[in-house]
Amino acid sequence: MSDNGSTLTVDDLNLALRLLRRMFLRMFVIFALGIVASIVLNWISHQISEYGVYFAGTGLPEWGMMATLVIMFAELYWDGRKVGRILQDPLMMRSPATGFMSAPAVIAQKAAPLGMKPGPFLGPLRPIPNRRSFGRQRP
Repeated sequence: MSDNGSTLTVDDLNLALRLLRRMFLRMFVIFALGIVASIVLNWISHQISEYGVYFAGTGLPEWGMMATLVIMFAELYWDGRKVGRILQDPLMMRSPATGFMSAPAVIAQKAAPLGMKPGPFLGPLRPIPNRRSFGRQRP
């Protein structure tokens, strides 16, 4: 298997990092709004009926949480495929949900030959500092 890391530019790697940061933010927002939506659905269902509204034996708040999970997995799959396409990583293209966990390591691995490393909290790429020895200096 050939390494396609040499065809990636710093801009491509920065784009992948930007997509990962946005994905983290979107997942948090979807989760928070899903919980709020479930609370609102619970209030609405108890306003309609004293014992709540049920579809297929499940109440409205549970349907809201299931919809939240489906939307979160769809977001993870969709953005994971985008990051995998940018990184040209076959694992992330086949299984974006599991490849999502290894994406920062893949980005760091492909940025190292370019002399770059990711910034803190998946920040933009920055140069790797040269390490100097504190002992005897060579001429």
